[in-house]
Amino acid sequence: MRREAELSIKKIKVMKDGFNLKSKYIPTKDQNNSIEGLLDGIGKYKQQTLKGITGSGKTFVLGNIINRENQPAIVLAPNKVLAYQLYNELVEMFPENFVGYYVSNYDVYIPPYFNNNLNKKVNGTVVVNQKNKDLRYAVKDFLDYSDKAILICSSTILFPTFEKQLPELITEHKSFIIRRLNEEMVKQVRDFKREGRFEEAERLGNHIDHTINMLLPSDSEYYNTDVIAILGEKLGDFYLTDYFKKSKPNLFIDESHLTLLQLKALPSANKVRLTKLVDKGFYISNVIKNNVLNFDDLKDRVNTITYMSATPSKFELDNSEYVSELVTRPNNIVDPKIIIKAGEYFGGGKMINDVRDTIGKGETVFINCISRKSVSNIHTLLSHNNIESEVIHFKIKQDKRKEILRDLRGGKINVIIGINMLREGLDVKQCSLVIIEQASRNNFLRTKSCLIQVSGRAARNINGEVFMCCNHISSSLAGAIEEIDYRRGKQLNLIGSI
Repeated sequence: MRREAELSIKKIKVMKDGFNLKSKYIPTKDQNNSIEGLLDGIGKYKQQTLKGITGSGKTFVLGNIINRENQPAIVLAPNKVLAYQLYNELVEMFPENFVGYYVSNYDVYIPPYFNNNLNKKVNGTVVVNQKNKDLRYAVKDFLDYSDKAILICSSTILFPTFEKQLPELITEHKSFIIRRLNEEMVKQVRDFKREGRFEEAERLGNHIDHTINMLLPSDSEYYNTDVIAILGEKLGDFYLTDYFKKSKPNLFIDESHLTLLQLKALPSANKVRLTKLVDKGFYISNVIKNNVLNFDDLKDRVNTITYMSATPSKFELDNSEYVSELVTRPNNIVDPKIIIKAGEYFGGGKMINDVRDTIGKGETVFINCISRKSVSNIHTLLSHNNIESEVIHFKIKQDKRKEILRDLRGGKINVIIGINMLREGLDVKQCSLVIIEQASRNNFLRTKSCLIQVSGRAARNINGEVFMCCNHISSSLAGAIEEIDYRRGKQLNLIGSI
């Protein structure tokens, strides 16, 4: 964990005069146009979009907007890796201000669910990350004192948040909790028995009796989903956005084409999961009422929403009252060349030679596979050819992924093999070659948007090239090539006019 993160826990800092961005850079003409346009839209529009290519400095534009608007800001990322990257970048930009990190407390979180095939409840898996938990508490401590914060969050922003105060709140309202648990249990047990569902009735009765018995000792800190639901009934649901008392924060959604999918899917998925468990007698029905926020609820709790993506979806573009296009990079590097390779190229001798030539120049290769089996095969093939590589995918633990990414950016790794390279934030200047397996495959990893995003991994290098391996051109691939060619043309024209 960076020293800045530790300081944010130990010491609360407030700039009386507002935010103060520190940077040795000044906005380029293209960046400044986006900054001015988006600033003009804050407070005027509810939704707007920054369509910014990889490497164009979207985060720097974001920092300048926050600095000049001088209002609290929440920045949403689609996963912890990208959230942590954003956090570190904004800590550097705002060393005199509070930059908070608010993501899930867990390295692994699989909530309880009912398995229809096994006809039983699966308890799930939870692995707590204490550092993330401490950083969440630091955010709440600060917001109790001041609204002037920049918060980096994940989809956990949708969940009610009062876990730090839970032991005290449960002790204070214990009699109410016990009474309401008994009332709801009796009512549901009666309904189960009326329907002839005696197993469910017994299960719920035993569950609530156990919960109440665990609550009775005065020094107990026991709580579960049912207890939290009853407490929410008593106190009302309290969300992170409720901490902002003076003014609504501006919301910036990074990689919006991915993040929005999570924000929209999470509430309904959570409700379906809980409804099934209630129906089987594992929870009281109140747990369904205390659901996560949906996206419309979140919109009402913030000021202007700014979507940020190299490939915004139709939703962002259709609902934005203003769209800013950021197509050049501060270093004037243009989008990488797209080169079509036959499907047989992938894993063959020519690919091995190209990989060896690239790393021989001190540059990095990203190999984007279609499956974990393919990842393993390519990893083995490279090893047999005395080429060291690292593997990164969802099965690799978070700490190991962070270590790989750190070594990658430090130049210790020259070849990385993965599946969904979008979620890892693999923006590395020394990457000059991206090789994509089955580029015309018809699946969610080979959409137009995904192909553009993956190609962008080579967009920070003047020698950037992307090898699309396929034996035919799909509509998605054709669309990606068309968009990248459009950007290259526009970039070359703008650079030529400077």
